[in-house]
Amino acid sequence: MCTSFAVYSQEKAIYGMNFDAEDIDLKLKINSYNDKNIFHFSGLMENKYIDIAGVNSDGLFICTQAVEYSSGFKSSCNENDWFAFDIFDEVLKKTRKTSEFFEISKRVISYPRNPLFPDLGLHTIIADKSGDAFILEEGNDTNIVSPIHNDFIIMTNFPNGDFKEADYNKVNGIGADRYICAHEYIHNNIHSFGINEAFEVLSKTSREDTRCTIVYEPLKNEIYISFKKDLSRKWKISIMEKTIQSLDGFLSNNKIQFTNEEILVKDLISLYK
Repeated sequence: MCTSFAVYSQEKAIYGMNFDAEDIDLKLKINSYNDKNIFHFSGLMENKYIDIAGVNSDGLFICTQAVEYSSGFKSSCNENDWFAFDIFDEVLKKTRKTSEFFEISKRVISYPRNPLFPDLGLHTIIADKSGDAFILEEGNDTNIVSPIHNDFIIMTNFPNGDFKEADYNKVNGIGADRYICAHEYIHNNIHSFGINEAFEVLSKTSREDTRCTIVYEPLKNEIYISFKKDLSRKWKISIMEKTIQSLDGFLSNNKIQFTNEEILVKDLISLYK
């Protein structure tokens, strides 16, 4: 089902996400485009790897996850629209700030059937390291944009656009409990929010089917990642060096170069059994 957020505290940005789903194959990838390095986190769905989240070396973060459709809403994908999964490359290759997204995206973004949860749709969070972020959802004729308020933004699985004027604890729908939990913890720790606090949010909002937990620190171009709710074992990824290093919970701190730009998670885990 997934939970994601962007938090801005003491001139520092932190992004976080839990990927909740069935036990599918996952892949990590870092490639280069012009002056950027780009990290992709993807999952094997319907026999192909589909991007779930990514960040570029300019600190631009994007993540797409399940959403419960608004009451009475029917997704109406038009052949002239831009499909949700197609925007990843464009956003990560061509933008440094979230505001630039609307310059490259003149078309409506359509969200097709969710490949993991057929009864649900999809929505997207995009954030940059300067403090600007929004959530993008499909409307009947156009996209619904929910911008950040104050110092953080959270996305679970209800449509944020339906609750723009609501108090945080009045939201309802799938993931509302996780949203409220995350909101309260982040609000109470906003003045000292860092990597440890991000993992604490994700621990509090994890589910039985949480497959991966990721925390991004864009100012350092570093990513911390754990799998299958085992937050005692963490790896650190350097986007600039294109390396992944065993960190917490391991007997040694081995550093691995991304071979052919990608690493399968099952291969990574098997190396450290």
